[in-house]
Amino acid sequence: MGLVASAGKNNDELVDNLVKHDSIKNERVERIMRLVDRGKFMPENAVEENAYKDSAWKSDLGLPGFLHISAPCIYANVLEHLDLQKGQSFLNIGSGTGYLSTMAGFFLEENGINHGVELYENVAD
Repeated sequence: MGLVASAGKNNDELVDNLVKHDSIKNERVERIMRLVDRGKFMPENAVEENAYKDSAWKSDLGLPGFLHISAPCIYANVLEHLDLQKGQSFLNIGSGTGYLSTMAGFFLEENGINHGVELYENVAD
């Protein structure tokens, strides 16, 4: 997991490679990871080089918070094991830029409850 074996030029290529390397096994997870572009949840200066690699990314945004985005294969694994369903509730403590929370929202649909809490304002921006 997260060995940069799966990299692409865009979000669809990243997901294609995650499927190819068996990091995504569930069709619902695949569909939602295609809908939620990882690059939209990273600082602009990091997107071209880092957004579509299956690796974690960390930046020092200055005190008090650091931005850390886990490898996409980790998110796929988490989503598959959570098995979120329509109408359920989801609470993400330390939600960062909201990448996982956004994907969770697609599983929960309109009647679900989805909250993300981030302590550091500069990380959530």
